[in-house]
Amino acid sequence: MLKRTLFFSSGGKLSIKNTLLVYKPDHSTAEEHTFAVEDIGFIVIESNQMLITSYALNQLVENNVAVVFCDNSHLPSGQLIPYSGNSLCAAIVSAQLSASEALRGKLWKQTIQAKLKNQAECLKRLGFEYKKVEALSKTVKTGDSDNNEAVGARFYFGQLGTADYFCRDREGIPPNNALNYGYAILRAATARAIIGSGMLCVSGIHHCNQYNAFALADDVMEPYRPFIDEVVFGERDFFKTEDLTREHKAKLLQLLAMDVKIRNDRRPLANALSYTTASLARCFQKEEKEITYPEFV
Repeated sequence: MLKRTLFFSSGGKLSIKNTLLVYKPDHSTAEEHTFAVEDIGFIVIESNQMLITSYALNQLVENNVAVVFCDNSHLPSGQLIPYSGNSLCAAIVSAQLSASEALRGKLWKQTIQAKLKNQAECLKRLGFEYKKVEALSKTVKTGDSDNNEAVGARFYFGQLGTADYFCRDREGIPPNNALNYGYAILRAATARAIIGSGMLCVSGIHHCNQYNAFALADDVMEPYRPFIDEVVFGERDFFKTEDLTREHKAKLLQLLAMDVKIRNDRRPLANALSYTTASLARCFQKEEKEITYPEFV
């Protein structure tokens, strides 16, 4: 079942009544809204005036709800995730932490192959030259030792930015802000799926930084980024605004429900993430040899 995504842009209070999340807006005359906790997958809290009870936070954690908090610029700045979300967590984490460099190299090769294939398809769908990126996807070596990812990225964003002199830079001109927002939501969704599959976000297959608590999420989300890119670069309005509107953010949040192809089936992107992380857990446990990644429908 596809979980709900809730977005709160104004102040109020979130609490729990029975098994329901209750939202009471700031205005005393405003009507309360209730949501079944078990039906929620993601909550984005944009307002700094939101009050949340500790019991509500605990219930959201226990139900593996990704709660994303935004900063004063209204961009995602952090998230709440549980310590564990799978009954086999200890066995899976043990396999994850003891994975050999050879296994990690093979898994990273598969990840970059999937990313480059999806980048090529994104370029093709948007009418740009794509064959160089497609060719790079077929020559990735273990651990991406030839750095095909970086070569592909330069060509990929060079093509996407041709018409508007765009350069991918987190602090750069639009639509960098839209990409940042979309990637942050994707990162939160990926972290939620990783925890749900019994793994630790902090131990990646490639990303390794003592200051990065989401290394594995940053690895797994790579082949999913082109789904964000297609929407952002396919909507010219994202190039025109320094401040994302509520409508812009809603469009990016809706990406979690967009259909992708995984295991020859159509699945919402948020559900596909769980297929990917579950297959990765089985790879760590040596029950499978390949990670299941999505493709464009």
